[in-house]
Amino acid sequence: MATSQVAILLLVVLFVASWLNLESCQQTIGCAGRVVRWALAVSIPVVVLVSWLWGRWHSNKTQTITDQLERDYNRQVSLVEFQRQRIHTVLHYLADGVLLLNNRGEVRLINQAALDMLNIPESEAIGQLFSSVAWHHRLIDLWQACRESAEEQRGTVELDRRGLFLEAIFTPIEPQEGSSYLVVFQDLTRIRRLESIRRDFIGNVSHELLTPIASVRAVVETLEDGALDNREIALKFLGRAADEVDAMTQLVNELLTLTRIESGVTEFHFEPNSVGDLLLKPVERFAEQAQRKEIELLVNVQGELPLVHVDSDQIGQVVRNLLHNAIKHTPRQGRVKLSAKKKKEEVVISIRDSGVGIHPDDLPRIFERFYKADRARNRQAVSGTGLGLSIAKHIILAHEGRIWAESELLKGSTFYFTLPIAVPEDAEPLSQQIG
Repeated sequence: MATSQVAILLLVVLFVASWLNLESCQQTIGCAGRVVRWALAVSIPVVVLVSWLWGRWHSNKTQTITDQLERDYNRQVSLVEFQRQRIHTVLHYLADGVLLLNNRGEVRLINQAALDMLNIPESEAIGQLFSSVAWHHRLIDLWQACRESAEEQRGTVELDRRGLFLEAIFTPIEPQEGSSYLVVFQDLTRIRRLESIRRDFIGNVSHELLTPIASVRAVVETLEDGALDNREIALKFLGRAADEVDAMTQLVNELLTLTRIESGVTEFHFEPNSVGDLLLKPVERFAEQAQRKEIELLVNVQGELPLVHVDSDQIGQVVRNLLHNAIKHTPRQGRVKLSAKKKKEEVVISIRDSGVGIHPDDLPRIFERFYKADRARNRQAVSGTGLGLSIAKHIILAHEGRIWAESELLKGSTFYFTLPIAVPEDAEPLSQQIG
């Protein structure tokens, strides 16, 4: 309550007191003093009560305002903390590496991706100079150029020690004294690898096509030069041309098959199938070829096997590819053995040969398209597109199975793949030898 209101209240009290004493009191100094004393006696409690009420109201009002200010402050602090946590979360899960540097080049902020790329713990990065965190000279040069020019700088850097290929972007946030610098690392390793695969793919396809094309051209030129007049020679050269055309046709068909599988265009028709049928049909197809090389071709199944949930045509192609490779790389009077056994909720099929084997350096890459493990095999002058194992891998992966190989030089190789069980309670006995 305001002071003026208290003064008015006192005047009212004095007026009432004076009016009540007018009839009984003469206008003398004593009477006036008595009136004043009486008015003070009445007004003091009133003033105290009013002051107490005003103080209580003012205290409540002040507390209300204080509480509101505190709530607003806490709300703003919570909002800032929420924004900070959200930014921290975004930076933590961001695939790109992010660093924030001050004008002296000290790291003030760094996310997990940048720590992984630079292979350094956070405790050794925060507060340290960028030159000691990013040890590569190219990164340091880009940072210095950005600092001196106050303009964005970017460049590609290959971290030889870890095989990473990065694009580094340095951006000044405030191009004046006391400014900060944002550093972004984009991992281009996968993109570069895909570009390398694309170049290798084009180079391999070109090479695989140019070789038979050159052979066909040579045959045509030979026939044009007069060989056509000799029927026996002409037929021989035409047979060679037909073989080269078949080779090109096989390459194109395998490329189309691989492309359709990788792009998801190929439709798989899964149904319960007998393991025996999946193995015996390809074996019967290659039996004559094995006999010509005097190779012993065996099929052996351990115990009773359940049906498998597969696309029989696609799995048949896998078995044919692996069996063809085994016979092709096994010397005369060797052995190729197909085996199958149940292991947990899947059937493991293996194709083992007694051939030349695969070099340990080649083994991790044999399922790459166009890759040929040629160290030992080139000496036998065997041909192939280098796509069969890649196609087999993609087919098995489409069946949610696994495929791998084990090998020892000059002692042979074994290729394994797994197939999912369709009906665990159904089983099929099989034991056969084909020679």
